[in-house]
Amino acid sequence: MHENGHSAAVDAQGGLAKGFDAQGAVERARAIANSVLGITATQPSQSKSHEPPSIPTTALAAAEDRSDVGDRKRRRRNRWGTADGNTAASAALTSGMTKEQVESYATVLRIDEITRRLKSGDVVPPDGQRSPSPPPTYNSDGKRTNTREHRYRRKLEEERMRLVEEQLRRDPDYRPPSDYRRRSRYAEKVFIPVEDNPGLNFIGLLIGPRGNTLKKIESDSGTKISIRGKGSIKEGKRRDDAHIPGADEDLHCHIVADSEEKIKKGVRLVLEIIKKACNTPEGQNILKRSQLRELAALNGTLRDDEGHACTNCGALEHRTWECPDTTNVTVSLVCPVCNKKGHLARDCTQRHDPDALQRARERDQQLNSEYLDLMAELGE
Repeated sequence: MHENGHSAAVDAQGGLAKGFDAQGAVERARAIANSVLGITATQPSQSKSHEPPSIPTTALAAAEDRSDVGDRKRRRRNRWGTADGNTAASAALTSGMTKEQVESYATVLRIDEITRRLKSGDVVPPDGQRSPSPPPTYNSDGKRTNTREHRYRRKLEEERMRLVEEQLRRDPDYRPPSDYRRRSRYAEKVFIPVEDNPGLNFIGLLIGPRGNTLKKIESDSGTKISIRGKGSIKEGKRRDDAHIPGADEDLHCHIVADSEEKIKKGVRLVLEIIKKACNTPEGQNILKRSQLRELAALNGTLRDDEGHACTNCGALEHRTWECPDTTNVTVSLVCPVCNKKGHLARDCTQRHDPDALQRARERDQQLNSEYLDLMAELGE
């Protein structure tokens, strides 16, 4: 553009070019300069003089400099490329990559992006992408523990930790970011549906007699379980000056372990107890019955009559004194012929059987001989 303007000016001064429109060339150069500077083009004025006006070379140079600076600023807005969509990520994702390679590459890009945001402090998303703020929580010093920046920073750190673990399982040679620290403890919360089932004693079922049920879950899964939240501590036993983690949350089981597999196993065992308590009637809960039996054995009050039938109706679900049926008088009668209960000898179906009668006589003789031996030992 400068060269054309300069040649036009030389030709106009020397008057050597024939048929050269100097005025039109100047107007075209001025229109180009205005478009670069962002000035609306105006209609060329009819000048009385046919001498070409001077071309604003300094303005053109400044416009070009401003254009270059603007382009650089626009390019710096996007770390991965320009705004025209030709990013480095799209250029690298070629058609020859497998699905696992694409997922691995996307995971690495996301890890790098989270690391950059954590280092720069840009952890809070824009207004339109924020979630509703929860009620404020404070520690023992009165400082708020769930500020917006703290919540989003923790969320990004957990996401990066999860992605790094996935990438390490996918590629053992992957090198995590320098500020990454391997997680040494995993934690999970299992909330207990107390509001939906207000009459169930979930804490008693989970802990068990002397804490044996909870200890068994911990030994089987390799976890450490603690019950926290509202209702986990009886009134009057809590110290007001002691800060208990999760005391303001709903009732839940806090499960801690050194691996994700142990956490999953502990969660599964806890959920099994909760589901059985919710879906099984209280009288038919096998776990509760076994806990009551274990507690009676620990207290020394166990009566080993489990599985015995009711002597009144013959059922196994209850004891004789808990039988809802009317008293059965004949249930205590013993037939001398067949030695069974519930009928007399005259009503016995085996009263005409010679073998049954012979067995009855042998039982009588044995009973008489045992009685005589006892009396002889007593000196009678």
